[in-house]
Amino acid sequence: MIFRRALPFLEALQSREVRQLLPTEFRTELLAEIPAQLRERAFFSAGVTNGEFLQRASDAVDDLTAGAVDRATKRAELKKLLSSLEYRPDAGAEGTLTDLSSDARLNLILDTNLEMAQGYGQWKQGQNAAVLDQWPAQELIRARVAKVPRDWAQRWTDAGGTFYGGRMIALKNDPIWRRLSRFGLPYPPFDFNSGMDLDPIDRDEAVAFGLIDRDTQLFPQDRDFNTDLAASPQVRSSSLKEALQEHFSGRASFDTEGVLRLSA
Repeated sequence: MIFRRALPFLEALQSREVRQLLPTEFRTELLAEIPAQLRERAFFSAGVTNGEFLQRASDAVDDLTAGAVDRATKRAELKKLLSSLEYRPDAGAEGTLTDLSSDARLNLILDTNLEMAQGYGQWKQGQNAAVLDQWPAQELIRARVAKVPRDWAQRWTDAGGTFYGGRMIALKNDPIWRRLSRFGLPYPPFDFNSGMDLDPIDRDEAVAFGLIDRDTQLFPQDRDFNTDLAASPQVRSSSLKEALQEHFSGRASFDTEGVLRLSA
């Protein structure tokens, strides 16, 4: 993701603090069924049940979010850990996204979680009342070229979006941003390796498009991270497990090692 403004490190780091490890055998399709408000507070990767790897990967994302290290260094450290754990991909999966030791998979884990922290930070700063007053809208833009570009114009249409001079623009607090996102969140990344980002739209331009009038004020939104941060990590983890057990009642449960598994 390419940013044209200062990275909101404090808010981004705050979003990392609330995440609890979620070892799970679930693949991407089942993970998508977990409600967004729960996924936003968990750190997981499809089919990864090893808590040590998840912890090291989460720590790596923390370091990347803080700007303390580069991705190649952390990727190499995770490869070394997997080697020490005697990890072996399934036969025929070597080098693919299902191979946890591949550059592609490790980059996906690190990049997606880093972009989510940065995306939350951007969103949080954008919810400041003064910022909302001056820049009440935002535009979905391509920030970098994707290897396999998705049809975002079609996704925008399917999500109920309106085009303004061919541009994908909506108020910052419009529900379209959650509908547009694969992850159900109102901030980037809106999909894996999407290359899409947001640009703020000032009030004059938003008024010209008919999105808002001169006097209407938007109310800042909150994602209630502060409430979670007031609790201990153990309490937050227990709450997450209870919510997931209720959500997947009869379909999945946590085993004695804390791994979320499908029911037999």
